[in-house]
Amino acid sequence: MTVSASSLSPTVAKHAQRIYLMQQGVLSATDLPEVVAAERRPRHFRPAELPPGPEPTAPAAAGEPVLLGRNLWPGVPMFFLVGAVIVGALLLVDFAVEKYQAAQLRARSLQMAAVQVAALNGLRAEIRSIADIGEGQYELALSLSNNNESQPIFVMSPEMRGYVQVGKLWQEVPLKSDGDSAGSVLKLETERIYRYLFEARVRDFTQLFPNYMHVRFSDTMLVGLSGTPRDDVFERRDNYFVYLKPFDVADSTVLKRMKFAGKPPVWIPMPPH
Repeated sequence: MTVSASSLSPTVAKHAQRIYLMQQGVLSATDLPEVVAAERRPRHFRPAELPPGPEPTAPAAAGEPVLLGRNLWPGVPMFFLVGAVIVGALLLVDFAVEKYQAAQLRARSLQMAAVQVAALNGLRAEIRSIADIGEGQYELALSLSNNNESQPIFVMSPEMRGYVQVGKLWQEVPLKSDGDSAGSVLKLETERIYRYLFEARVRDFTQLFPNYMHVRFSDTMLVGLSGTPRDDVFERRDNYFVYLKPFDVADSTVLKRMKFAGKPPVWIPMPPH
């Protein structure tokens, strides 16, 4: 039961479960039982107690400057010292490599010069003979001689080619090596003969010498000073010029225009030109 205290006497109001009192226009409960009063008693909450933490660092005094990177300055001299050592080491290595490469180039130049001298001055090449074996077939013998017997020369078999002059042009004729030494490296101490077979059946050839063909032979050979040359070889090229008697021209025809002491020769050597 709820009653207003303003309409009942205090004796009657005590029997009520709740009593309200109007004071200055504000309605409030009063004289509540202890249970109800306990429920309405205001509660007070406190923050949970936290464990003690470290003492806060006192802030820097006002006006004291803070220098950024002031702890780095002691390491600057060491940094420059280490950098100077590294740069010096790199320059030293570069200098050593340059000296080594220069020494290698000098050694290679001296080696190549020795090979070139041996190939051009120590090696003599000439046509020894040309034989007519019939029907326009010829056998060519090329001689290679080592002028310095104390220094062996290693030669790869010369690659030979033959040409006959027709007008102002050179017409190539079939030519091949006569032997099994083609492409092999041979040690040359004194003299060696290389033989080749070729055909010379050419019409309308140029007659610089009456009734004879003007023939040019060209060879290419690799020369070295060791039996297993790598990059220390010299490439030598030679040209040989001869007059060659055609197989279908009779000796009597040749003798009508040129005088020989006996039978006309099969070939006549010419100086290089």
